[in-house]
Amino acid sequence: MKYLGQPQSGSMAGTTASHNLGGQYLRSRRTPVNPVGTGRRAAIRTAFAAAAKYYASLTATQQAAWTSYAASYPTTDRLGQSITLTGQQMCVKVNTQLLNCGGALTAAPPVSNAVASAGIPTLTAVHSAAITLTPTGLGAAGDFQLYAFSAPQSAGVLFMKTFWQAGHVAGNSTTAIVATTAYTTQFGAVTAGQRIFFKVTPVNQYGVTGVPYISFAAVT
Repeated sequence: MKYLGQPQSGSMAGTTASHNLGGQYLRSRRTPVNPVGTGRRAAIRTAFAAAAKYYASLTATQQAAWTSYAASYPTTDRLGQSITLTGQQMCVKVNTQLLNCGGALTAAPPVSNAVASAGIPTLTAVHSAAITLTPTGLGAAGDFQLYAFSAPQSAGVLFMKTFWQAGHVAGNSTTAIVATTAYTTQFGAVTAGQRIFFKVTPVNQYGVTGVPYISFAAVT
């Protein structure tokens, strides 16, 4: 039903306030439809579920170690606020990232929070040839570098926050990654003049994530 009162959002009891082009309305509260799907969404959800289940299998002593570690290393949320995770949340966070990097689950908290810089990776993209990303390899062999791309953008786009993770390499790798097939399979062919944004995220061998490097290359 249409609602002409004060602007509202969210749910209360069995009623949800929402809006569309016609204005605000009230509807019955329902469970959101959010299928697991395939590809990256399915992979991350599988890793998250595995990490959560793994924490439940740890001993009380191991769980206490995660709680102590979480208390010692507050994290920053998307609003820029410093928050302290629970031991369970920290364990799931670290182990989900390890699985995301192709690593193994760990029962012990990270030994070190030091993460190597991503440096300044380079991307070259030619519409009739290859899309190549070259990492800097500033990490150790046991560390990881996650690399991700955006869909092709117009030349006027200067900011990007939506990326598709294409893969990962060792932290010390400097070998050029030819991503042509993977990229065009995901996004289709590119044309000259477009921009492709890329993100390289360093992760240390213990699953601690560092500061990503984000930039773009013009397609020639």
